[in-house]
Amino acid sequence: FGSRWGWFFPAFAEFFAPPRSFSSSLCVFRAGRHASQLNSMDKVMPAVGGLIGLWAASKVVPVMYEWDLIPGVGSPAYWERAKKIRYDYYSEGIVYSPYDTGDPIKELPAESVGKMYLRQKGGGWKLQSEM
Repeated sequence: FGSRWGWFFPAFAEFFAPPRSFSSSLCVFRAGRHASQLNSMDKVMPAVGGLIGLWAASKVVPVMYEWDLIPGVGSPAYWERAKKIRYDYYSEGIVYSPYDTGDPIKELPAESVGKMYLRQKGGGWKLQSEM
């Protein structure tokens, strides 16, 4: 690790280098000498993580805003589209479409006529075509 990654982690290159001898006192000396560097890393890394989190949020939150993914917050495009919603169609039924093209479907497709599933007064369900 020390020789290969020493250019990337100069402070830890000597700490992770293989021992020159198998003497345990040398290893204790190395760990003691670099303990202050490790303690300072405990304070620095949370700040680095916070900065990375802020950077990521600065990239993600604007996209979430434009795609209306933030609950309770609507983008200008959302409010513009909401002004065009007609709320007087409540008695005429709803035709669902998988795509919002801007012009809603106002008539039921021919292949769907007579296939509404209706609840009966006495209980149970029947297709509209069976009535």
